[in-house]
Amino acid sequence: MNEIELMQIKDFVKEMDKNQRIVYYEQKKKSVGIAVLLSFFIPGAGQMYLGKVGKGIILLLTCWLIIPWIYSIYDAYKSAKDYNAQLYSIIFSKDD
Repeated sequence: MNEIELMQIKDFVKEMDKNQRIVYYEQKKKSVGIAVLLSFFIPGAGQMYLGKVGKGIILLLTCWLIIPWIYSIYDAYKSAKDYNAQLYSIIFSKDD
């Protein structure tokens, strides 16, 4: 998630109450399971799903090697978790 997107989300949720923020978070978060499954079947596709297209293409081009394929699965899992944690911290930050 880039800085511009972070600022847009922060401005967007500024006037929302807690219930609206929960609904917005549920809509914006990425599925860890989908990211992992995509990377399992098509190495790099999980990264592309998470918006990291360049990284996904590199992993796709090197997927014939077993280590990049395994790394792509792990990275998709970790990246989805990190994305969701960052999104949560922005949406539910206390400094509004």
